[in-house]
Amino acid sequence: MNPTYTSRPLPRADSVRPFTVGAYGFVLLGVGHLALSAVSALTKTPRQRETDTAMREPAFTLLGLERTVLDLFNGFSIAMALFIIASGLLLLTAIHHSPALVQHRTAFGRVALTVSLAALAISVPLLPPPPIVILTITSCAFALSLRRAAPAA
Repeated sequence: MNPTYTSRPLPRADSVRPFTVGAYGFVLLGVGHLALSAVSALTKTPRQRETDTAMREPAFTLLGLERTVLDLFNGFSIAMALFIIASGLLLLTAIHHSPALVQHRTAFGRVALTVSLAALAISVPLLPPPPIVILTITSCAFALSLRRAAPAA
């Protein structure tokens, strides 16, 4: 063995790339939801029109504003899609400006993983396969990013 040889640690795998995949997954989830909602609104089956009619009937007043169940359903759905898109874009912007946020195990990466896992846990019993698949990918990506990250200083 060469006496001048010194072992060097292998460089730590990149933690930014999987985090980026997770953030883009959030954007895809929100955009996909909005696109599916638009297509669904334009191509309603007779059964869906019947359901919409039933959801328009129960009206109630909430803080002085009268709303139907359909109003709330559509409003929550669109607003949540926009928030998930914004979350993904904010994550991408943050790591673009400060990759150290995910190169070290910080609360930033842990929060992204926690939110992704919580959304996945809600999706499994309540939602169709597309969000379940996307949130599984985002959760795995955020977890891999944390695993690859250096311990917090």
